[in-house]
Amino acid sequence: MDVSGLAGPAAPGRPEVQVQGSAADVPPAVGAAVYRLAQEAVTNAVRHARDARLVSVRVTDDDHGVVVQVVDDGRRGYVGPRRPGYGLIGMAERVALLGGTLEAGPAGEQGWTVVATLPRQAGRS
Repeated sequence: MDVSGLAGPAAPGRPEVQVQGSAADVPPAVGAAVYRLAQEAVTNAVRHARDARLVSVRVTDDDHGVVVQVVDDGRRGYVGPRRPGYGLIGMAERVALLGGTLEAGPAGEQGWTVVATLPRQAGRS
């Protein structure tokens, strides 16, 4: 599961990416979900976090599950054209399909945090 190539040229710098644990043997469905969740959360930070200097992506896994945490340090508020999006809805649906949980919201006085927890055995036949 490689999450190192998450940001395009529009991101505030490149996201700081950390992977803790041996994510090599997670089921393909979980690995794909982790990548897509991190990708969508980084995209949301680029679109919505004003003056963000840092987007941090941390993937931690152990015997029980995989946790994806994406945090930005921007001021909250919409940046860009006003159009409805489905980013958080799509992330919640993706996580629910695998039996996980998703939390998203303000991170203290500034910034935004997205945390998805996926069971390690999700997607195994």
